[in-house]
Amino acid sequence: MDLGTQILIKNALHHLQLKEFDKAQALLNKALVSSPGESDVFRLMSVNSALQFKFEDALKLIDQAIELDPGNGVAHSNRGNILKELGRYEEALAALDEAIKITPTYAEAYSNKGNALQELYCFEDALGWYDRAVSLNPHYAEAYSNKGNALLLLGRPEEAMQCFDQATAINPNYVDAYWHKGLLQLIYGDYENGWQNYEARWFKSNPIQFQFTNTPRLESLDSIAGKKILIWSEQGLGDTLQFCRYIKPLFELGVQVTFGVPAPLLNVLGGLAKFCNLIAINDIKNDGFDFQSPLLSLPLLFKTALDSIPNQIPYLDVNQAQKSSYEQGIVNNQNLRVGLIWNGGFRAEHPELWAINKRRNIELDQIAVLKDIPGVDFFGLQKGDPAESELAARKDQVWPELINCVHLLNDFSDTAALMDCLDLIISVDTSSAHLAGALGKPVWILNRYDSCWRWLRGRENSPWYPTAKIYQQKQPGNWDEVVARVRLDLNDLAQKKRAAL
Repeated sequence: MDLGTQILIKNALHHLQLKEFDKAQALLNKALVSSPGESDVFRLMSVNSALQFKFEDALKLIDQAIELDPGNGVAHSNRGNILKELGRYEEALAALDEAIKITPTYAEAYSNKGNALQELYCFEDALGWYDRAVSLNPHYAEAYSNKGNALLLLGRPEEAMQCFDQATAINPNYVDAYWHKGLLQLIYGDYENGWQNYEARWFKSNPIQFQFTNTPRLESLDSIAGKKILIWSEQGLGDTLQFCRYIKPLFELGVQVTFGVPAPLLNVLGGLAKFCNLIAINDIKNDGFDFQSPLLSLPLLFKTALDSIPNQIPYLDVNQAQKSSYEQGIVNNQNLRVGLIWNGGFRAEHPELWAINKRRNIELDQIAVLKDIPGVDFFGLQKGDPAESELAARKDQVWPELINCVHLLNDFSDTAALMDCLDLIISVDTSSAHLAGALGKPVWILNRYDSCWRWLRGRENSPWYPTAKIYQQKQPGNWDEVVARVRLDLNDLAQKKRAAL
């Protein structure tokens, strides 16, 4: 490799670290012209694609790199990471084994293998590979943090926190370890520390985008009466539905609140307009505000603890005219009326969430096991593809008795009105579960093994939603056991309703 190519690669690496992907690619293109057979140019092009979640492109590029230099252990390790992201876990392990065989002192390959094993739910096995990584590099903060994640999934939070602490001791600027500390603290109810560390979401790998930076950040609730404050939604629709409960307490402090929300939620959140200027987030004019705050920072500002969560329900209103029109179509009042949501949908714009979304969803055939419970009418509230299209194509074959209501649901206010007509909502961890909880409807939440921190660990109830019951996977990926428990409880509930008539 000539000196000019080396300089181009060095500069490209600098831009990759800053996530300036176009600038990095331009430099790598020049390096490729200068040295067309240089393996590392293709490898870094692959890294550039992978960092943008273009994993199919990244795989083609890393294969070109390995073809040029089959003995490059780092390239094989990169290939293992890419295959892991594509869900091709056995191939990923084979690539990582090859990396370790070629370069047995490359600690990152050992840590990467631990990560791939975690995706296969082999948490105990993963621990050994993280230990090998840190034995090769005792200052490998990322490996300690990865080990902490595996220990958390094994239900060993004290040991997990020790690993996160070790990671931040090695590298006090390693934000991802603080982020993981925050998730651990929140999932076990240590809100005092958890809300603080949750602020790492703005700086971690794949950070959440911070907005409205021209307005001062709201840092305290002291002496804010009369101030004009912008609160803006972040993350998913469910997050807005869960944490919009803080708008009223903020208003009660004498604040003039403007609340920016995703446009699909404007109608269902309409009842909050008596406490704020409710506006679509894309329509906000960022001027005239004294302070601004992202929505999920309000629990920190209010110093929310488990026993001080504002959980008075319902805190959202239902369109009564819409509800009445739906009720007229529900003719059988003797049966238990159950709304179902079994899939959280596919968010193409958030590839960093694809793996989690896949784990939280249930297949149609699995949820259809509930269909023959006597005394129950099931109402499909499932919106969004691929589940909505699959139901349309296979309903007559899989579940002909399911009352598919998707044609009635134009927005969340329609869903809220229909939910209010039903006795029970059964939902995976998605925005519909939060909507049911906010409406004060009985809701059974079907929760994946690696539960979101919002549902806490080891609980069947929720301090956020008094009417919720949580059915968490006891084994990773095992929905059949969860649905079996739901079936027993649902059968019992249906019989009790019949007996009470």
